[in-house]
Amino acid sequence: MSVGINLTKMENITVKGELLFELESKQQWINRVPQILPEKTRGGEQWIWVDKNGNVFECGLDFKIAEEEATYPCKVYRLESVAVANERYR
Repeated sequence: MSVGINLTKMENITVKGELLFELESKQQWINRVPQILPEKTRGGEQWIWVDKNGNVFECGLDFKIAEEEATYPCKVYRLESVAVANERYR
């Protein structure tokens, strides 16, 4: 019986987004979020939380590890959808 190993190659990607704010530490995340979060401008709006290495934050553990590994700041972006980027079609 052979066991397959998934060697997925991670790619760097480029997306368009508006910088909303930056967090310098896990403690800032604890103290400032959710009060600092802006209101969403549209229903399907998405935000992405990114460390200095381009990795994303998904849960509290990510904030803890980012502090241990010194990958702050955490930048939070509002992603731009295709429709918003091409509003002339509305």
